[in-house]
Amino acid sequence: MTSGESSSNDVESNVTDSEYKPSISALFLIKFDQKVGYVLSWKRSANDVTLEGAVEYKSLPSGLHAVKSDLVYFIHEGYAGLSAFVNGPASEAERNAHFVAVGVLVPLSYGRLGRSWLHARSLQKMASTLANDPSDMTPLEEFWEQYRADAKANGHASKAPGQPQLSESAPQARPGKHSRARALSSITAVLPAEQLLPTFHPALSVLQYIDTFGPLVFRLQEAALLRKRVLFMTTPPVRAACEYVYNLSLLSSIPNPAFNLLPPGAENLHRLRSLFTIGIHDIPELEKMNKPANGNSSPSESPVPPEGWVACTTDEIITTKSQLYDIIVEMPPVYDAKPQKRRWPTIKTSDGAPVKATQRDLWRYKLLRHELRKYRDDFAAVDSQEEEEDTAQLLPHDENKDDDEHSIDELYDEKLVEPMTWSRLAYYGFMWWASAGEKDAFIKQEQDRDRALLGDLSDFLSDEVQNEQSEERVHAGLHTAIIAYFHRWTSSMINTLSELIEASDDNEDDDQEAVHVSKDDISALGFDCWSEPDKAFIGDFAWMYFGRRVEVYGGSIECCGLQIC
Repeated sequence: MTSGESSSNDVESNVTDSEYKPSISALFLIKFDQKVGYVLSWKRSANDVTLEGAVEYKSLPSGLHAVKSDLVYFIHEGYAGLSAFVNGPASEAERNAHFVAVGVLVPLSYGRLGRSWLHARSLQKMASTLANDPSDMTPLEEFWEQYRADAKANGHASKAPGQPQLSESAPQARPGKHSRARALSSITAVLPAEQLLPTFHPALSVLQYIDTFGPLVFRLQEAALLRKRVLFMTTPPVRAACEYVYNLSLLSSIPNPAFNLLPPGAENLHRLRSLFTIGIHDIPELEKMNKPANGNSSPSESPVPPEGWVACTTDEIITTKSQLYDIIVEMPPVYDAKPQKRRWPTIKTSDGAPVKATQRDLWRYKLLRHELRKYRDDFAAVDSQEEEEDTAQLLPHDENKDDDEHSIDELYDEKLVEPMTWSRLAYYGFMWWASAGEKDAFIKQEQDRDRALLGDLSDFLSDEVQNEQSEERVHAGLHTAIIAYFHRWTSSMINTLSELIEASDDNEDDDQEAVHVSKDDISALGFDCWSEPDKAFIGDFAWMYFGRRVEVYGGSIECCGLQIC
């Protein structure tokens, strides 16, 4: 790919040859000085890249001194930044610690991070070396000469010939009227199971992402699809949170076949912008981004929303400025405890209202968890946070608990999941009575839809991989399967809503502007007909992506043609 080309390709196959690592526009070393704090002690950069007064703060989030090492992703002036931090041993005069960070800036011409993770291992090694011997700058000089942007003909390293990739291509130009095509694609392009992601690729953490948030992953997905400003509040180390930022943006991207069903003007909705690590020094920039994208003070006057983003921070002061974000995700300090003692993240709106998963979210998560657990007994989870082999389970499991898909145990309490509404309980009771104890056909149809949408995860594992029982290749297939699952859900949602809108427009007897969405339509869209937040989401989504108003009718109980509740 030449420097003049642009692409939003994000997940690529294993690229290990140094020839195909991205060019860098800056390389820098940050040290801790007891008198002045963190200082930029060595740097090399292109003429148009400003480093001073910026990368020191972006590379070293608040509280990072409390950890031994970390990888920090950030965005700076149109570049993707990656910094490797090491807390090395030092003399008592230096407070027994020697803080060193080695970082790079790469062009954002390729994906959300410019493939900067391909340099992660080298940055870690240089940081460790400099933590032990801060006087030797030879490794930095050599690295700069090898990878600086003007050292490559194209200004950016290209992909190895013949290497397949999982990509999100930029949206293509579309005709004035949105397409009526009905073809759905499970994902833009599927990474072959025999290909592996690079060791430090952020998408490798998608299994951990699912594990960490449980059924809340669907609420995060909805917030991201509405292009909200989503902020993860975390504690160091920040690598996991940075990768969750990447995962949320990737999972909520609109696959091209579905995107082509949208009317013109929706180009900015193709994916959620990723800011990665932010701090108090980014507040002025966040305030600039706080304005609606169309200059309107009232977003309700236009389907064009303010610019959304997803980021993470360790600075609690940002969370006090609720006007800067829409959704705050508070990460617990420790989320790898045993299932009985684990703490789930909490999600709130900027005004403090809690965001909980729906009953259908819980069912879908249990279904996904059940499918992933099929591989738990044969393989250990690949933990992208450690270079060493991790023997943790793929997903938490209490052997003493019955994994009944309909039960709600202490793992999913009322703090995490919306309680059963009176109307829902009454409906289930009525249907049990009316059908002599048989399961309601509507409930079964809904669950069958969810099973079909998830599909068979083994489809993403080649016969060769399944026969060899290769741990790395199995998990490479599972990463792809999860991404495909969320993209299928988004595509199905857009396709179904597009059909409802077209059917409403073609109905000559319907003079109303609003599109009617029934209980069955809610279910087909993949939502809970008894959940008020789900019904509100459908309305917001239709307005944002199609510029159409809808009237959503949820679940109810009818007897002899009369609505009871």
